[in-house]
Amino acid sequence: MGESPSARTQRELSELRGAIDRDIDALIARAKADLHPAALVRRQPAAVFGTLGSVAALSGAAVAKRVRDARAKRPDTEIERIIQNLGGNLEKLKGGARKRFREQLRAEVSEVEKPKRTVQEAAWGVGLAALTAGATELARNLAGRFTADDPEDLPKEKHERSPR
Repeated sequence: MGESPSARTQRELSELRGAIDRDIDALIARAKADLHPAALVRRQPAAVFGTLGSVAALSGAAVAKRVRDARAKRPDTEIERIIQNLGGNLEKLKGGARKRFREQLRAEVSEVEKPKRTVQEAAWGVGLAALTAGATELARNLAGRFTADDPEDLPKEKHERSPR
């Protein structure tokens, strides 16, 4: 009255499928819980607010750059004055060539007057470094939570300090 090998294999396979389905459901539930904004803010408030602050600072710097660039664009009258000082006459050039010449001259003059490294470029560097650090911390934390088998095995919130 023993079980046939085929029936036993089918029973074992169905048990394995059930275990896999339960594990996948648990993984999806854990991912949803970890990616929920309120839970993320509760677990990592400094990382979340630091990342949001960095994004806000970068957005403000981008808007300030666009406004400054729009104001700093040399008007055509100034370009015409530079051309006249150099003894040139743009009237000999056709419309498209004249426009390209003005834009090229405007770019060359801006390049000469541009400082080597601006405060905005430094702010971009700091902001991107903060975003990278926040994303790295989030990825490390999520990876640790996804690989933990039991809730008791979840990594404790330890903040390691790098040696200086």
